[in-house]
Amino acid sequence: MKLIKNLKLLLLLGGFFSCDGNNTCGSSAKVIYNLGYPDCTFLIDINGSLFEPTNISQWDTFLFYVDTQDVYIDYQFKNEFSTCSGLEKIDVFCLTNP
Repeated sequence: MKLIKNLKLLLLLGGFFSCDGNNTCGSSAKVIYNLGYPDCTFLIDINGSLFEPTNISQWDTFLFYVDTQDVYIDYQFKNEFSTCSGLEKIDVFCLTNP
């Protein structure tokens, strides 16, 4: 019984601490500091397409130190469109510097 609990804990922790094996996110992208649209401070450029991140404020400890910053990102589409930019929204769940 204790072995099963330990195995479950090990699998849970393994999934929690793994982020592509080397602690990076999967897709390359650019965070763009955006002055053109009101209430849309940041946009994400993924393969030439722009998206509005709905939860970028959760990454407030992440330094956005230039107008366009290369990053690695994992995200999920929200199936919503932004009222400030007309772009599709995404939720960011992994964001790292290259």
